[in-house]
Order: sequence, then C-alpha cells, then structure tokens
Amino acid sequence: MDLNSASVSELLAEQVAGRLTCTEIAQHVNARIAAVNPGLKAFITVNPKLEEQARALEEERQRGSLRPLHCIPVAIKDNFNTKDLPTTGGSVLLAKMTPSEDAAAVDKLRAAGALIVGKTNLDELAVAGSTISSLGGQTLNPYDQSRFAAGSSGGSAVAVATGMATLAIGTETVNSLRNAANSAGVVGIRPTHGLVSRAGVIPLSTTMDVVGGFGRTVADASTLLSILVGRDPVDPATSAVEGLASPIISHPEKANLVGKRIGVLRNLMGRGPEHQAVNAVFDAAIAKAKAAGIEIVVIEDQVFDSEKSYASLNVSNYEFKPLFERYLASLPDSPIKTLHDYVAPGKYPATMESFLSNATKWKAPLDSDKYFELMSNILSFRRKTLDLMRQDRLDALAYPMQKRASLKLTEAPRPERNGIFASALGFPAVDLPAGFTPPDAAAPIGVPVGIDLMGMPFQDASLISLAAGLEQILKANRAPGL
Repeated sequence: MDLNSASVSELLAEQVAGRLTCTEIAQHVNARIAAVNPGLKAFITVNPKLEEQARALEEERQRGSLRPLHCIPVAIKDNFNTKDLPTTGGSVLLAKMTPSEDAAAVDKLRAAGALIVGKTNLDELAVAGSTISSLGGQTLNPYDQSRFAAGSSGGSAVAVATGMATLAIGTETVNSLRNAANSAGVVGIRPTHGLVSRAGVIPLSTTMDVVGGFGRTVADASTLLSILVGRDPVDPATSAVEGLASPIISHPEKANLVGKRIGVLRNLMGRGPEHQAVNAVFDAAIAKAKAAGIEIVVIEDQVFDSEKSYASLNVSNYEFKPLFERYLASLPDSPIKTLHDYVAPGKYPATMESFLSNATKWKAPLDSDKYFELMSNILSFRRKTLDLMRQDRLDALAYPMQKRASLKLTEAPRPERNGIFASALGFPAVDLPAGFTPPDAAAPIGVPVGIDLMGMPFQDASLISLAAGLEQILKANRAPGL
C-alpha cells in the first residue's frame, strides 16, 4: 500500500489487521515532509512530538481501542489555535504565540484520535488567495512549481495532495478552501455556515467564515467533516446543527445520480482564449454527468457575476477589525493588541495591502451605511438563489471554481474566482477534481481543474453524496509526480 495515497479507511483497516503501526505512519509522514516540504513550503511548523504521540496512540490501539481517525495524519492551517504548537497566522509578529487552548475543531480531531502533523502555511491571517506569508514564505503548486498554490488554505491542500497528510483542515471566507483544492487536485468541502464551530480560529468575518477540510477523495473529506460537525455554545452560528443528517459518505460508489438535477452557471465561465483550457475540462465533466443520468439545466442568468458580486456581497473588510482585535485580546501574551499594531511595522505581504487599507480606514465599520447595504444585498441574493434552485428543482449549481488554471508566479493574482456566492450566502459547496489542463514542460501531467458544486443550506449530506457520485464518473484524482 502506498502511504502517500492511502485513504482513511485503508489506514484504519491496516492498523486493525496488524500490518501497519501508528509509529510507522508517523515515521513515513516525517520522511515525506523532509523530502517534499522544503521545495513546496506547505508547512510552517511540523509537530516535533509526532512519533511520541504516535506511540501513545499505538499503545491505545493495542489495548483494543480504535477511534474514528485513529492515527490518521491531519494537517492544521496555521490560523487554528493549538495548545502545543505556535499559532501564527503566518505572521512574523506572532511567531512565538502558543495559545493555552485548542480551537474547537482541533479539540475534536484529537478526541477522534487524529495524529496532528503540524501547522500549514496560508495567506497571512487568511487574507488574499495565493498562500504567501511573512513567516512561511510562498507555497508552491506541486503540479507545476512555477505556479501559485492558490489559497488562502493552500498549505493544507498541498499537504494532502503530496501525501504529507491524509486530511487537513482549513478555513474559508470567500475562496480559500475550494480555490486551494482546485489548484492542488484534491477535494475541498465548504460546509453550510454554522455547521462547524469557528471557536479558536483567527477570524475575518462573522458572516462568511467557515471551517472545512480537505481529502484526496470525497469519502475522506466527508469523514473529516463528520468529525467536525456539531453545536458549540461558544459559536452561536452553530445553534441550528442538531438533528441534521450526517455528511459522511461510506460507499461513494453506490451514489445514485439518475434523476439528479444540476444547474450549470454559464455566466461564471470565462470567454477569452486564456479560459479555454478550464472551459474544456468543465464542459467535458458536465457531458459525463449528463451521460450518467444527471439532468443538466443551463442557467444564463446575468445576476451570477463573480466580479460584481464580490463588490456587492463581501463584508469581510468591515467585520475584520473588531473580530481580530477581540481575538488578540484572548491572547494575554500577544505582542500586538490592535490592528494598528499589526499594520504599523509593515511586516506583511504586499498581497494584503488593499484589504488592510480598507479594513483600517473605518472608525466604526459595523455602523456604516455601506455595511448595511452589503448585508441587505446578501439577504436579497440568498432569496433569489433559493427561489431559483427550488423552482428548477436543482440539487446543485455547478461552475468552474477558477475561470483560469492556477496562475504563474510571474503573473499578478487576479480575481477570476467564483467562490463568492456560496461564501456570502452561507451555502455548502464542494470542489472536486474534474480533469487537467494539457501537459507542458513545467507541468508534466498538466495542472488540476476543479468543478464546484453549491447546494442548499444544511443539505450538506445530499450535496456530498452527489459529489461522491460525480467523482466516480470523472475519475480525475491524480497525484503530482513528486
């Protein structure tokens, strides 16, 4: 069995059969990180006690206990609090900060028996979408190291794609989970807003932030999500979680696609020559879905315009400052106490400049007329989208997550991403591999292209089942040759 590509169920089965120990898993992970991470910069911090923790889990297994993620290697985006590893947000200013408590999601992972591999690189404070930070540097795309890994959760996605971890958790405000999954050729799940607690995470936006995760397959990613789901009194957004169907997909090959209806948002596809490679992969994926019995509904509604919607729906600039300063106040030993303290030294990547400029200019951002206008826009757009999906009896809306393939490092990052809709509306979405661009000298098998599926709120289980069935048709999961 190739441990770089082994699934959660395979790793658990091998442990039960006595063919694989937790210590062997940890040793393999450490060796893989030593071989691959220096060139890709997926991790900021690697757990120095990985093998020690693995031995404790192995002793537990030998006593007959096997937890849901027993000794499954999981990487943690470095904006989740961890009580035994620094939580830096990628900032050199927070390089020595180790919180006293784990984030709620990390606590659940430990309780499930996960082996915490380390903390992954991100766009600093999870701002922007190219995975660069003052502490972690620039994370590279494992399929073509002359390209961005996207982000902001790029380190987590790259860790999973390259076998440095089996699973990884990340966060998303606008594009971060699905954009990174798209570029790394893995599955990324953004759950319904309120499905997973955000307690103990460096925040950007109360309205838009979610915790989600990555796996190499839909089944693995859904297993991870099933561990994270649950009500948490510390995060009031989770109050509606109880009684929902589990998102776990045990047998993706049994997913029934006949009669499912997908709305294809044609307006979210690019129309220039630079978009042709992505469009070709997306169109081929939709054709395969139709051949498998899925009913395709083409939607030409001009209201779905990602650039205009980003401007009219994104409230993160307004919500960030008070949330960030509240988070800093929860860290008694933090060397910075305010957003001004963070901005003043100028030790942040240039990719943050626009966001920070906007976030710092309002004295009372949550009382501004513009903020209320944006919140009103979100409510209106949510009603329109719900009406559309109900009227056309749609199980999901589909579109390319990125209109272009992952950008070259020499190109200026551009906004041609379509994540804003699920993010602003709070709807669940899954990005899964759909295919690859044509190969070239820098990308021997091409670079991954994902298809994004957006579902109805709190219908995560149904959406994930649809994604699992589509994955079986597309068969586009292919590891980078590293």
